Amino acid sequence: MKTEVKGKSVVIDRQPAVLYSSLSDLRTLVSGLPDDKKQMITATEDTISANVQGISLGLKVAERVPFSRVVMQQDGQSPFEFAMKLCFDTVDGVAQDADCRTSFHIELSAELNMMLKMMLGGKLQGLVDSFTDMVADAASGKAVNLQDFQNLV
Repeated sequence: MKTEVKGKSVVIDRQPAVLYSSLSDLRTLVSGLPDDKKQMITATEDTISANVQGISLGLKVAERVPFSRVVMQQDGQSPFEFAMKLCFDTVDGVAQDADCRTSFHIELSAELNMMLKMMLGGKLQGLVDSFTDMVADAASGKAVNLQDFQNLV
């Protein structure tokens, strides 16, 4: 059963090109993690994976549209198929203007069986919105609290 979640939109005081560059290379997602967490994660430009309780979970980049969107899909032993689209839109100015801002949101599409939909369906919106907030905080130079995100998972 297909489940679609569109996360909230946030405006970030960064150019779309800056956000796109930092989120389209999956190695940058690991760079800000504490050292004890980095050891559990393997990342390349196109893939990121972690072993969680003996299961290899990961993401791989399926599509890049410069300065507009990055589409990722599951990679590894995920219990269900999913894709996550990171969307970047210019709020004002031209995308190359130093002063322009970005409207950012995430879209999640997942194939969940009835049992998983009952267990996870209500949590997916919160998960997507929390990840959106984490991206906005990191882009604004604020410290990201990974514990809040882990509590949702």
